[in-house]
Amino acid sequence: MNSTLTGAVAIYLTQVRAELSDLPPGELEDVLQDVTDHLTEVAGEFDAEPTLSDLQVRLGTPRQYADELRTAAGYPARTEPVSQDYLTSGWKALRWGLIAGTVGPFFVAVSIFAWSHDETAFFGLLGLGVLFVAAFLGVRALRGNDPRIVLDTPRGAQWATAVRGWIDQIPPNVRHELVTIGQPVWWVARGMIGAGGFFALFGAASVTVVGAVAGAAVSIWIGRRTQQDRRWLWYVVPLNVVAAVAIPSFLAAAYVGASFGFLNNYNDYRGSARGYEPPTKGVVVDGTTVSNIYPFDAQGKQVAVRLYDQDGNPISMELQDCATSYGQQSRDTTSNLFPQAVVVPDENGDTGPDNCKESTKAPFVPPPAPATRTASPTPSAAPTASSTPTSVKPSGTAGVTLTVQPTR
Repeated sequence: MNSTLTGAVAIYLTQVRAELSDLPPGELEDVLQDVTDHLTEVAGEFDAEPTLSDLQVRLGTPRQYADELRTAAGYPARTEPVSQDYLTSGWKALRWGLIAGTVGPFFVAVSIFAWSHDETAFFGLLGLGVLFVAAFLGVRALRGNDPRIVLDTPRGAQWATAVRGWIDQIPPNVRHELVTIGQPVWWVARGMIGAGGFFALFGAASVTVVGAVAGAAVSIWIGRRTQQDRRWLWYVVPLNVVAAVAIPSFLAAAYVGASFGFLNNYNDYRGSARGYEPPTKGVVVDGTTVSNIYPFDAQGKQVAVRLYDQDGNPISMELQDCATSYGQQSRDTTSNLFPQAVVVPDENGDTGPDNCKESTKAPFVPPPAPATRTASPTPSAAPTASSTPTSVKPSGTAGVTLTVQPTR
């Protein structure tokens, strides 16, 4: 059936179709093809696009026109009135199809750019859920009618005309190649990308290739099935939109940086950290959390110090001694006195609450301290009378002594 009719002509055709809806589907399509051709000729007789009133004056009401067709073709008169549900089913089916093809893919695209695994899963499942539920409701809205009734609605006919206008811009030989070659290639590509990407994303890397091949086979079967039953379009078209949106979105995410949820998940299942987030507390050096600090003086002797940042805030870490490890003290207890005591194994290599042992001794030998350059005395510095070193022990420290060498 020609789907290029628009405006009042398309509405008139929809109403005629409703009047003839009791005919067998195959015969109905043949009759409507002739009706479409006739309406196209009649519309061309007007100087401007005809209105419903113009068409009814010229052809009669849709009921009268349909009755004339029945009489001419030998069909029995209609015994039941046309249901209003039939007149609106095309628009309802089209509306649900639009929701499935726009809202669903939108949330799937959002899931690709999500920052965490939870957000990726939530938006991905939400998008697929909206897609399949809306598609199911669109098929139900057809109420058993031919899916092409959506093209008889004014909006459907308008969009069909626009799409046909774009298609007509493609040379005929290219259109033929796209249908005969491009369509099967797309079936295979979407199946391999969809199934292979699914298995790779959720960690089944060992079956990714097998899954991609199986996905291609299923995709081909769905494509062939859609050609036989157009109701599958309510599912296939939104999934095609998902594939068309997901692939560029994934490439864009990869170009911007692998910090998006989808890429984090994919890298995680390949062995890297999923959605890595830096620690919210403690000390981190080059991305590694520091659990203890062992200070040494210039002579290589281990000392005890308290650490503060540039604002005077203590740099604290959670204690790891026997009291905090075995329940005698809260595990959230922190201290900025270093080195902190840690639990060490006994002579048998065991650790536990009984006879727990702890130590503040560094478990390594520090490398030699780098040589430091002695500052040259300034000309205005006055020589001191004493040449004896003076030792100063700062308050608030344990075991730290600063040696001040007088100038000569």
